Amino acid sequence: MPIIRFVRESQDVFCESGENLREVAMRAGLELYGFKGKLSNCGGYGQCITCFVAVLGGNESDPLSQVTDLEKVKLSNKPSNWRLACQVLVNSSVIVLTRPQVALSNSESVINEAQQSELPA
Repeated sequence: MPIIRFVRESQDVFCESGENLREVAMRAGLELYGFKGKLSNCGGYGQCITCFVAVLGGNESDPLSQVTDLEKVKLSNKPSNWRLACQVLVNSSVIVLTRPQVALSNSESVINEAQQSELPA
């Protein structure tokens, strides 16, 4: 059973393999959206690009589903490790940062700690 380690929230959430990342985060009560996203999110259809996350690592080289064509278009000017949570299926344990566009205090140490702590297989 994969674990999604949400860095900003300091929370590990179990999910089934193949589950949608956005749905898992929402079910766990985690905040994926900034102010703009709260007002105008599309409900998981990949149109508003407000549910992006930064992928910081995982147990495998590809812990998430392949980048979709929609993501390629919508995230063309964003960092390569950003994904749309609504378009992503979780294959294995992964570390993500929600709302990567918002500064995280002590970001370097918080991210290092999340990456150093072992993820269950």
